[in-house]
Amino acid sequence: MESHAIVPLTLLHSRGVLFVSVVWFLSYFVARFALDAWTPAPHWDIVVASVPVLAFFWLVWVVQRALRSADELQRRIHLEALALAFLTTMLVLMMLGLLDAPPMGPLGLPLRDLWFFLPPLYAICFAVASQRYR
Repeated sequence: MESHAIVPLTLLHSRGVLFVSVVWFLSYFVARFALDAWTPAPHWDIVVASVPVLAFFWLVWVVQRALRSADELQRRIHLEALALAFLTTMLVLMMLGLLDAPPMGPLGLPLRDLWFFLPPLYAICFAVASQRYR
C-alpha cells in the first residue's frame, strides 16, 4: 500500500529543532559582533568564539533526538539528503580549491562565511530526497 504523504517529525521535535537553530544562528552573529567590535582580552576571545560552537553541539543533540524518534521513512529521507549534501559540498570545495590554484590566482572568498551555503544546500537535497517518496 502506497502513501502519498510523508510523515513529518512530531511537532514538538520540529519546534525544538527550530528554536535551537535560531539560538545557534543568533549566537554566531553575536559572537562575530563581539569579536569584531569589542576586541576581548586574549583568553576571552576563545570563550566568545566557543559560544556558537557549544550552541551548535546543542543543535546536533536536539536533531539527533528528533531523528531517533522519527519513523523509518523520515530517517531514510534525511540520510539520503545528508549523503547528497555531503557529496555536493565536496564537489564545490574541490572546484573552489582548483579555481584557487596559481594559474587562476586566489579567489579571495572568505572561508569564514562559506558555511552559510550549507543549510540551504541541505534543504534543497532534502526536497530532492523527499520527491522520491511522494
